[in-house]
Amino acid sequence: MGQVLGLMFALIGLGFLLRILRVFPKETAPLLNRFVLYVTFPCLVFRSLQGAALDRRLWSIPPLAYTAISALFLLAFLIGSKYFRLPPKRAVSFAMGAAFGNTAFLGYPFILALLGEEGLPAAIFYDQLGNFLSVYTLGVTFCVFGKTGKFSGKNVTEFLKLPPFNAFLLALLLNGLPLPPFLLGVINRLADATVPLTMVAIGLSLSPASLSKDAPLLGVSALLKLLVLPLVALGLVKLFPLPPLYAKVLVLQSATPTLVSSYVFASVYELDTELSSSIICATTLIALGSLPLWNLLL
Repeated sequence: MGQVLGLMFALIGLGFLLRILRVFPKETAPLLNRFVLYVTFPCLVFRSLQGAALDRRLWSIPPLAYTAISALFLLAFLIGSKYFRLPPKRAVSFAMGAAFGNTAFLGYPFILALLGEEGLPAAIFYDQLGNFLSVYTLGVTFCVFGKTGKFSGKNVTEFLKLPPFNAFLLALLLNGLPLPPFLLGVINRLADATVPLTMVAIGLSLSPASLSKDAPLLGVSALLKLLVLPLVALGLVKLFPLPPLYAKVLVLQSATPTLVSSYVFASVYELDTELSSSIICATTLIALGSLPLWNLLL
């Protein structure tokens, strides 16, 4: 896990260095984010689920994950807008940072290293049908609100236009079916590019002034993401018992740092990208210690 986190920070550092040296124009980060959202991230979603073994008991994980994540998102949005008096663009960026976890890029390798292959399907179900379904529905609805300043019935269907969601549906439809090796090779190469491109884009947009200016917001978002959400998950698995392996995966996935793609959504929907990137960096750094601690406690 330390190696994975170290690689993420190295790539963020590279992007930040490129920003300082002004190697690329300012519009580079938004362009990278669009490429990730519309090309590489759908490939990652498809690859993660299309070949996964679907145990019937896995379907008990998504409702618990979706409920916990969505409830925390709404709580964080209220805290941001009412307590910190943030405008909608910043309140939505804050809520995404506090609720949506890095359950694929960091969660998968962490679960794989800790629990082996048998823990990976549960991690995928948490990720795709819990975490990302909340992102696609509640998250995108509020992203549109942050951009336009209003809710409408159309907001709820916005996620249907997103390539990652369509890739998810296609992966379920083709689950377990053999695919041409050439096609799989293309999908794998594009999927592998998601983390490096996103991390570099975060570095390109990172502002040191934002890290200090938004320190209270970073502290609260880290508290919500790395402590409150896993505690809620722990309470849910006590109320609704799961097989021990699935229960452990649910709590550990809940304890992952902020979803790196939340920065992509903040960029695409013209929200507060500086706050989003700062929360990602802060929670990922703290997770170096908190994730192993959660593992010891379970």
